Amino acid sequence: MSLRNSALRFLPLAAILITLHAAAQAKIDLVNSQGATAPCVGVGPIGEPIAKKCVTIFEEQGFIRQNELGVTGLTLGATPKDDGRITAVAPGSAAAQAGLLPGDAIVSVEGKPILPTPGTLAQQAIFGARGDSVQLKLRKAGDVTLKRAPLAAPPGPKSPNFFIMMRPLIDWRNTFIPCIGAGPAAPAVIAYCDGHFKPYGYIKSGDLGTTGLNFDLANATAAIITTVDPGSPAAAASIQPGDQLLAVDGKPLTPHLSELAREALFGKTGASFHVTVHRGRADKTLVLTLAAPTKPAPPPSN
Repeated sequence: MSLRNSALRFLPLAAILITLHAAAQAKIDLVNSQGATAPCVGVGPIGEPIAKKCVTIFEEQGFIRQNELGVTGLTLGATPKDDGRITAVAPGSAAAQAGLLPGDAIVSVEGKPILPTPGTLAQQAIFGARGDSVQLKLRKAGDVTLKRAPLAAPPGPKSPNFFIMMRPLIDWRNTFIPCIGAGPAAPAVIAYCDGHFKPYGYIKSGDLGTTGLNFDLANATAAIITTVDPGSPAAAASIQPGDQLLAVDGKPLTPHLSELAREALFGKTGASFHVTVHRGRADKTLVLTLAAPTKPAPPPSN
């Protein structure tokens, strides 16, 4: 796996200063395109400025405040047959105003295809922690089990002072999320951060592992190995460049287009996207402007 410093993004979970027996004074919830939430919490006398600083850092890295999140009004397919296809459009919604229709298949957003290349899917699938085993199905080499070797993560964010405990996480995109805590509750905050982001594909940066395989990320038809790192687990297993990865841990390299489309249409209320859909036998590009969520009607008064 190749790690590039230029791809790094640093996303602190929340800078939480702990004052014993103090109640929380400021809490602002944010969310990213994957649906991962990040609470910015400040407690004690300086809780509010701490929370605001946390929000600023998150917003610089693509998180959005929950109360500013825009919605499309789209329902996307949840089955393999309907993956990436619009199954419903809420009446009067942003999608309805843009002219999107049930049955449309989302092809691209802002000119970027929704469908990832097989090499990109392979790079994501083999990502994981050192010491963990991964089973590969290759066209030429057949079934091969590799144990990921240790890999030094690129330089990540540093703690601003010795009062702050920081333990960064990393994902297959080389995106960092520093888990931050302070005071007696810091270990608990760090542990919460680890568990909170694990379902989104993050691991501790100190646990980063590698198979030694690198893929052609531009090939649109197959996950072809371009190079094998010398001395890596893949090299020890005699895997050769030019082989094709077919499956990882028994699962084929299958994209989840509806999930990727939702990530591509993530933004604040008022944000606009050029959305290209396949309708019938032709492609059509429409402009979708995200709307504010509809507030539930108040209960009837007695």
